[in-house]
Amino acid sequence: SRSKNIMATMTATTTSTPASKPHRLISTSQVLPHGHLDYVHDISFDYYGRRFATASGDRTVRVWDLNSDGMWMSGELGGSGGGGKANEWVAARGAVRRVCWSHPEFGQLLATAGADHSVVIWEEREGNFKSLATPDENINNNAAMAGGTNTASGDTSSSSSRWVQKATLSDARRAVTTVQFAPRHLGLRLATGSADGVVRIYEALDTSNLNHWKLDGVIEAGVEDAVDTSEAVVVGRQSMTIGGENSSNENMGVSSLSWCTGRFEPATLCVGCSSGRASVYRYDDGARSWVEAIRLPNHATANGVPRGVLDVAWAPNVGRSYHLIATCGKDHRLKVHRVKRGRGGKGGEGGAQAAASSSLVYEGTEDLDRSEVWRCQWNLTGTVLASSGDCGVVKLWKSDFQGKFKCISEIVGDTTGMAAASAVRQR
Repeated sequence: SRSKNIMATMTATTTSTPASKPHRLISTSQVLPHGHLDYVHDISFDYYGRRFATASGDRTVRVWDLNSDGMWMSGELGGSGGGGKANEWVAARGAVRRVCWSHPEFGQLLATAGADHSVVIWEEREGNFKSLATPDENINNNAAMAGGTNTASGDTSSSSSRWVQKATLSDARRAVTTVQFAPRHLGLRLATGSADGVVRIYEALDTSNLNHWKLDGVIEAGVEDAVDTSEAVVVGRQSMTIGGENSSNENMGVSSLSWCTGRFEPATLCVGCSSGRASVYRYDDGARSWVEAIRLPNHATANGVPRGVLDVAWAPNVGRSYHLIATCGKDHRLKVHRVKRGRGGKGGEGGAQAAASSSLVYEGTEDLDRSEVWRCQWNLTGTVLASSGDCGVVKLWKSDFQGKFKCISEIVGDTTGMAAASAVRQR
């Protein structure tokens, strides 16, 4: 978010458009002054969609709740209800890049990924106790506005804080760029991706004691990307030579990841890297390690120069015999990849055992949009894909009876300040 507000879309009304063009929706929204002192890098809704958390470059995280009147509130910025700044706290020693919620079966848990090379697990609690998530009344005004404590000096305060720091995972050698909890059926697990090109999977040893997490797996998805992108890149049995032309990917390693939510699939991840590569990894029980199952088509220019992957999203599978994976990148392309489960195991096997022994087969890719797309996300049933960029418009995509995706509507957000931001970029 480049402005000081968050647009929370509640309802929308359709404007008249020609039949050949998508419906353009003018959103009826609640404008929320987010109160952060820097850009908002990430917004994440909880499982029920009645809470969301914002992560900012000012090192803080803020949690918002939907009240009975349909209004979003967070501590003092929510208006009534008091609550101080219990829903805002300093979460890292640097910018907070990503935030995500766990499944409510494991409680109200948040994971934050920061530029300080660490991932922090937070749990919501009630009562008076000492916590890093509690603002100190005696600290300077800037820190008080951020609603946190001076974690660098170890200062804490005793108040009715609601969020408690449970664990810090600091195995990454560079900034952590993405984090996501695993689906519920895989247990309380967490995948993190960092600029050193490594995906790390953690598992809570005891769900009743969240202070201890085990490093359960490592995927070196973009190690070579974080070191050098001017050499040949091996793709399966073929190799792609960049031709000595350097790509503008800032060597950011892993940029995004998404879990497969299929209950009859083994643990599976889609990982996007700054080199423009997106790959599917599965956990192999026999080898007891993560292996690359499929390498999806790269995000690159017409000349073959790689452009970084900005986001990946694995569609929930509800009654389909295949999987859909959406990716968007710096090449200004939004793609949907179709992956089908191959045959595996013996003919008499079925259910989870057959799924565990099956393989994934790549079927094809469809280009949806060639405009600037930064983020993409599927709905709960995996039938509608939402994409957003820097133009203040959220596009909704849905496949027709022939399986081709089309833009069915556009939701126009608040474009206030867009002209100013464009003028700044042109200078």
